[in-house]
Amino acid sequence: MDTERELAGKALYESRLKNLHGLLMPDAPRWDELPAEVRERWCSYADAGQ
Repeated sequence: MDTERELAGKALYESRLKNLHGLLMPDAPRWDELPAEVRERWCSYADAGQ
């Protein structure tokens, strides 16, 4: 089950994904396809923003 921290990291990651299309960048992998260390990094970014 996702924790609040993981949900915040996922929300931040997915909000940034929307910007990639406007920058003509290739699609990024889905959240559940990311390695655990990358997901943890996004969670720490979300922590820093609070």
